[in-house]
Amino acid sequence: MTRVGSLLGAAFLVISLAVSATADFAVYPGAQREKQLEQKLAQLAKNDPNSQGVEWELYLSSDPFQKIYEFYKAIGVEDEAMKKIPAPALPSGAAVQWAFFIFDGAKSIRSSKFWLKIQHPLVADPTFKDIRDFTSIQVARKQ
Repeated sequence: MTRVGSLLGAAFLVISLAVSATADFAVYPGAQREKQLEQKLAQLAKNDPNSQGVEWELYLSSDPFQKIYEFYKAIGVEDEAMKKIPAPALPSGAAVQWAFFIFDGAKSIRSSKFWLKIQHPLVADPTFKDIRDFTSIQVARKQ
């Protein structure tokens, strides 16, 4: 094999691996994109240095958290480190349910360029005054 052939083969392998790392991602069936809240999320994220360069998509579903969790558990890799971080409590005292999944082969969402968080209920503001009975799917893609 020539040097050019080897380089082309290596480039094809890298591209194939990159495509297969994200090929399994899908939006949960029936979830609806929520652009108004997505814009609000982007505004809040501007103040977070960890969110610089991240493009957000927000989807909502009325399906239970566990059903959506099982869907993403089958196609993504759950971030084990994030499991150790307790979810916040609602003003009522009930716990928020959340889980984080990685879709690009990274070890954690901190190093990932393609991950998502599912959460129930939806907390639509940082003061916990706008809480909605939906499961949210927050997709993060970093450039």
